[in-house]
Amino acid sequence: MKEPSEQLIEMLGHPYSPKNVQALLQSLGVKRMPPANSYFNDDIIWSVKASLRIDLYRAPKINDLTGLNYTDQDGWIIGAIHFLAPGSDDRIKTPFPGDLPKGITMRSTPDEPIKAYGQPELDEECEWPGFSGRILAWRKPGINIAIQYADSETGSSMISFTACLIGCIGAWRSDNPEIFAP
Repeated sequence: MKEPSEQLIEMLGHPYSPKNVQALLQSLGVKRMPPANSYFNDDIIWSVKASLRIDLYRAPKINDLTGLNYTDQDGWIIGAIHFLAPGSDDRIKTPFPGDLPKGITMRSTPDEPIKAYGQPELDEECEWPGFSGRILAWRKPGINIAIQYADSETGSSMISFTACLIGCIGAWRSDNPEIFAP
């Protein structure tokens, strides 16, 4: 049986159904997922209990961003799934409790995802106000994967594992278009 994280990632590019997502996360204690309700072409759905963020896009916007045609409807399409840990957002108090794809967990060192996914297309040490750490990213057929590690006095820890259709971090579209643009 697949992990909830793998099943969520398989929902990328598909219409968002709060009931279906809640059913996948029920084993993690999630009782309800909110519907999308933005007036704009994108929305963010949070499940603080599961340490999860889902980025949604209206069909025309996700089609424009990816250069693909995910649906003819004007519904909400899942564009990214973020599995989070403390340090990624102030709302997140505990790491995503489930296993991630390929046996990776939020406690995995950078070497473990590299062993699982191969050499990353992007491997950068980064520093900006409020953050110092490492970003690993892979472009796989139909999916991008980005893992962010934050540095601390005790070492480095994963603060996010993101699976997305385009970029995973908006700046990559212009910073590294050969890797992350559609």
